[in-house]
Amino acid sequence: MRYLPFALALASCLAARAQAPITLNGELVGCADSTTVNVFEPIPGGLLNYFFAAEPNEAKVRGGRFRYELHHQPTGIILLTGKCTPQVWVYVEPGAQVEFSRKAAAGPAEYTFGGANAAANNLLANRQLLNNGPDDGRRIAALLAKAPTAPAVLRALEAELQKPLDQLNVAYAQHRITRTCRDYLRAETEQRLLAWAGGALIGHFSDSTRANLHLTMSRAETRRLAALLYARYNPAKLRYLVNTSRPSFDKAVLVQKGVLPGPTPSDHTWAQYVTQFEPVSSHFELNDYLPLPAQAMLVGDNLLYALAFNAMSPSDFVAVFADYVRKFPSSPYNATVSRYLRAEAARLAAAKPAAPLGPTSSVAPNTTFGFYAVGTKALTFGPAPGLDTVRTLGGLVRAQRPGRAVFVDLWASWCGPCIAEFEHEPALHKFLTDNNIDIIYIALDQPGFRDKWAALAAKYRLQGYHYLAPPALQKALGPTVPYIPRYMLFDKNGQRVEASAYRPSDGDKLYQQLRERLK
Repeated sequence: MRYLPFALALASCLAARAQAPITLNGELVGCADSTTVNVFEPIPGGLLNYFFAAEPNEAKVRGGRFRYELHHQPTGIILLTGKCTPQVWVYVEPGAQVEFSRKAAAGPAEYTFGGANAAANNLLANRQLLNNGPDDGRRIAALLAKAPTAPAVLRALEAELQKPLDQLNVAYAQHRITRTCRDYLRAETEQRLLAWAGGALIGHFSDSTRANLHLTMSRAETRRLAALLYARYNPAKLRYLVNTSRPSFDKAVLVQKGVLPGPTPSDHTWAQYVTQFEPVSSHFELNDYLPLPAQAMLVGDNLLYALAFNAMSPSDFVAVFADYVRKFPSSPYNATVSRYLRAEAARLAAAKPAAPLGPTSSVAPNTTFGFYAVGTKALTFGPAPGLDTVRTLGGLVRAQRPGRAVFVDLWASWCGPCIAEFEHEPALHKFLTDNNIDIIYIALDQPGFRDKWAALAAKYRLQGYHYLAPPALQKALGPTVPYIPRYMLFDKNGQRVEASAYRPSDGDKLYQQLRERLK
């Protein structure tokens, strides 16, 4: 009965506003007409998947503004992305009318919200709810190292957590956000704390030297901290099921490692599908360690990832999905996946068969290394000798752009921050052209994502060369490219002279760095 008030408040909110749709009205100063804004919303009853859209999810900018009406009535967080809308989270409730504006600025995006729960959305947009990416992660990891005992570390973490929670409580006390909004974002922020701390602990127990936490606690005391944290903010609690899914999986990792207590799974449904899910989920077998409600959510979410990235063959996917439906016949993901499969089958049935290669063709044409120029509608592909032997970025640069200095942009179609940087591409392209530097955009997408990769390169008018890195090269890049977006510079000899350049949004700092490296 502990969470009955939250459930009743949510039910009341849903009943009161069920008739009015959720709408977003945005002002994007300086954004050109026809620019696309993508809106990702959670499937009904499920999690927000950043890469799979169950419904058409684009809105066009007209006169510096756009309007979007959500397909369903979620209570929770949706995601906006686009060239003029660097990744921003928005909290919505049934019937909400959300307004916001973004100033055209060279630096980080500046959003100002109005309408329903504007105070909470300003906190989200300004990344004040433990959602500021690696900076928050480093700060939480530093707190783990400061105290010699688990209770002392827990107190420090809770003090850090209380800062954003106090802001939510003040906004609620001033009637600027609803109780439902406060409770939802409180749960979300608590789970983000657990995600940062749990991730650091997993790194420590996996390889304490590489984790570099510099803990003053003993190993036994560190285990005690993990137990205290996951008892205090247990992701299996009902109130956390619709929030970020990472802590549930992290807990399974710690149980599997013997850091946290937990039963060894008797059912190994998901262990048999590790290979199929490898492109989108490492250690997929750990889903067998999760409680059934969390399994239903996380495996269902991974099914959407697999669809978005075309991660496995249709026959493999059908087998996985059949096991999922047998195990979770009432899962909200079943209807979404089934609709997608029916639509895809209809699309394939209506598609014309591809024309076969001519009788003299013995080599498949290059479709992974192309060029985009202003005024064209798509990437152009031509012969790319030696492409099939490339094993390193330096090898790619030397083979395809010999004698040229090359700026490399490592990105992926699923990476919001990567796409946000494309807003600065025109200024970057002018600098590179003026300084006789080529650019290669290297996409770290799965091969089955080729059509969307090529379409996005043209959609964002990314002038220069484009390469869809094959799985073998992506695997080889793992140790040197732990995150994206990532930018590198190679000189005329194909030697890497900068392994982690500033971002295009850094403007003059990046340009000065490139000048110095090429002296």
